[in-house]
Amino acid sequence: MSRPVDMAALLLTDLHTGRLAFGREGASLVAPMARPERGDGFAAVAAPALPRRWLGAPETRSAAFQDAALRAALEALGQLIARPAPEGARLAREGVWGRVARHQLAPDRAALVFLGRAIDPVGAPGRRHIRVFCAPMNSVSNSIKRRGRCDRLVWLDAGAAVQTLEDPALAPFLRRALQGAGAPPLKVTFRAGQRAEQPL
Repeated sequence: MSRPVDMAALLLTDLHTGRLAFGREGASLVAPMARPERGDGFAAVAAPALPRRWLGAPETRSAAFQDAALRAALEALGQLIARPAPEGARLAREGVWGRVARHQLAPDRAALVFLGRAIDPVGAPGRRHIRVFCAPMNSVSNSIKRRGRCDRLVWLDAGAAVQTLEDPALAPFLRRALQGAGAPPLKVTFRAGQRAEQPL
């Protein structure tokens, strides 16, 4: 059995139009997703702690997963969710967050809503354990402009996104993202090829 790789995903929402943001890479639709890496969770700014049973990892890793989700949106879509850093706050010095810190900005973890986590089926190629977050488009900062790796930004309603994204692990979270903080976090797993969903 392959051990799933820790990942964090961010679903960027426009609650006024009921749509979600994705990237287009060639013919593929991409949801912003990244592995936690060095620099994620380093900044000494507020991080809403997530219970271990929600995160499937120690609570102390909450900030790392939150920052990885925020970084994924910047790297894939060019959308930065950050706020001015408190005076004298410890900030990352390397990687993406190091570059953001040079503008005296820090990841805005408070903008995130935790939707839950999903684990790909046993035997799936590139098996993932994804922590899924959402954030509203109005939390995006205009302080730094940068092009993401995707060719362009695409906005889709949840129904169209489920059909186009072709990611059964993320599918249950697409409609929930548009509900914001109203829905309890969800755990998505697969047994005998069937998707199982249960509240956390």
